[in-house]
Amino acid sequence: MPEKSRAGRPRGSKKEDTLKRLLPEARKQFSEKGYAQTTFKDVGKAIGVSHAALYSYFASKMDLYLATVEDTQAQLFHHYLDAFEMEAPLKDKISHVLMSMAREHDKDPTITGLLAAIPIEMRRHSELEGALVDTNNAIMNGLVAMFEEAKAEGEIISDASGADLISALLGGGVGVALFGYGMPDGDLTSRMEVFVSLIQSQLFKPD
Repeated sequence: MPEKSRAGRPRGSKKEDTLKRLLPEARKQFSEKGYAQTTFKDVGKAIGVSHAALYSYFASKMDLYLATVEDTQAQLFHHYLDAFEMEAPLKDKISHVLMSMAREHDKDPTITGLLAAIPIEMRRHSELEGALVDTNNAIMNGLVAMFEEAKAEGEIISDASGADLISALLGGGVGVALFGYGMPDGDLTSRMEVFVSLIQSQLFKPD
């Protein structure tokens, strides 16, 4: 008598293979519908995995959300590391980070949709705040050190603190990305080039 296939996880598939399909689909749904409106059932249905089977991967929707955020950030993290290790002026490092983010967005706009909404989701859902607040500490510490070094060497003409400069630059970059995310056409790379040229002319000492 032939063995019956189990409902849920596709027969013979490995956990890693399922996660490779699950996390991008979760990112798509979290970015489009938000945390509150995204359900295990809808994510599983989109990739052919039952609601019940998803619990063998994640104990709760919050765990799925956190794993999706971590997976998405991992796609971007190496761009920051590259900037930290560059032997170049700060404006070139910042340009590298922002333009790399734009190119990633143009390949997959759901990256912007998910990450840009994190501060809003943290305010709406207090249970997420404690889990998410430390996720970017390594990146932020590296950025602060990079900016403080540039200020000490006279590269920056602004008197603003390193933390305020980082918030303004990254916030501005996210704003450009989020605006582009909602536009029906065009590419973020060209829009980000405009933003980068503006901050380079206003923030840094001329060459």
